[in-house]
Amino acid sequence: MFRTIVCFLAIFLIFTVSGCGPKGKGLKVEYVDGTVTMDGEPVAEASVIFVPATDTPPMETATGMTNEKGVFTLTSPNGNPQAGAVAGEYKVLISKIIAKSLTEGKEYGTSTGYAVPYTQTHLLPAVYRDPKNTPLTATVKKGKNKGMDFELKSEP
Repeated sequence: MFRTIVCFLAIFLIFTVSGCGPKGKGLKVEYVDGTVTMDGEPVAEASVIFVPATDTPPMETATGMTNEKGVFTLTSPNGNPQAGAVAGEYKVLISKIIAKSLTEGKEYGTSTGYAVPYTQTHLLPAVYRDPKNTPLTATVKKGKNKGMDFELKSEP
């Protein structure tokens, strides 16, 4: 439960920081799915973030979460939900965090207004979550973009 709240807040923050796109019917986005593995094994419950490689509009950040098989589908905040990402070039960030509450036995809802003290442990190498140094890139083309697979190394 706590990890779900932290993941939700992280994705919400990314959408907020990335800004809002044009008003109206939204941006044209393309379907994107793929798989994340590390050393040949699926990475479950990882956050996958496509960050525009350029500032040329109408680009925006797209995100997804991997399932137990490491499969993700991207969602764009200003396009059709679950549809994917705007066509273009991206840097790809992948992270997986375990958060542990410092106040055992107490759970706070997202609307309580109280800060939840916690510690977090990153389970993937730092380079994959660093927008300046990530080796991962992607090109989203018009149409369906299936099988955008990312093979991570535990020692990149």
